[in-house]
Amino acid sequence: MKLISVLWLLACWLPMAFASTEPVAARVNGEVISGFRLERFFAEYLEDRGRAVASIRSPKAYKQLRQAALDTLIDKELLWQEAQKRGLKVDDQTVQQQVEQIRVAIGGRDNFLRRLQDAGFDEASFSEYTRRELAAQQMFATLIRANTLQARHLLVRVAPGADAATDAAARLRLMQMRASVVEGATFASDAVRSPFGWHLIYLPNHLEAADVPEVQGLATVRVQRARQQQALARRQVLAQLRAQNRIERIDDD
Repeated sequence: MKLISVLWLLACWLPMAFASTEPVAARVNGEVISGFRLERFFAEYLEDRGRAVASIRSPKAYKQLRQAALDTLIDKELLWQEAQKRGLKVDDQTVQQQVEQIRVAIGGRDNFLRRLQDAGFDEASFSEYTRRELAAQQMFATLIRANTLQARHLLVRVAPGADAATDAAARLRLMQMRASVVEGATFASDAVRSPFGWHLIYLPNHLEAADVPEVQGLATVRVQRARQQQALARRQVLAQLRAQNRIERIDDD
């Protein structure tokens, strides 16, 4: 996790025993996001963007920023709940490594324990909340991979200057490979000849994370396109989770 995300753990998570007495900002499938948790998170949310509550003069801008912070908390809760549904587990070693990084980032054990106490934690309960945050992040990464289309490239190599029969055989082999591609794939083009051989680009309808072979093209454009696809996948994943679950936004009223 990034350091700012690490510090948000201390700033915005509150044990349920305390949260039950706090005003409710939202409910996600019945699970409460407390007003206290939103207030603490909102301050960190603004700080991360170089803003302060006192500097926001417009009530409309304040409300929009607060709603965006609540959106983030709701998304965290949705991802955690989805991780539970799918049985995603984070092992003890990974949790302890993350807690140790947080301890160092905060400035040592004494400062760490003070921050835990201020947030209503002891070391054991904070470890469990860290496990929860890591599980939510891993769930998000898994869902993004499942919703990101990554181009696949088929290539049958043909030596430069090959005779017509060899060239035709290579193209036939490529078309046979095309026939074996997973059903539902979208082909970007027909077979294309280059100095390297015969090429075919296609988009599967679902892919696990994998490297895509590089051949030719504009590297900058490919990188930018990949970023756009990742951003779209993130929005789609969160939109799907929100649509599929029951959310009450009380703080907006």
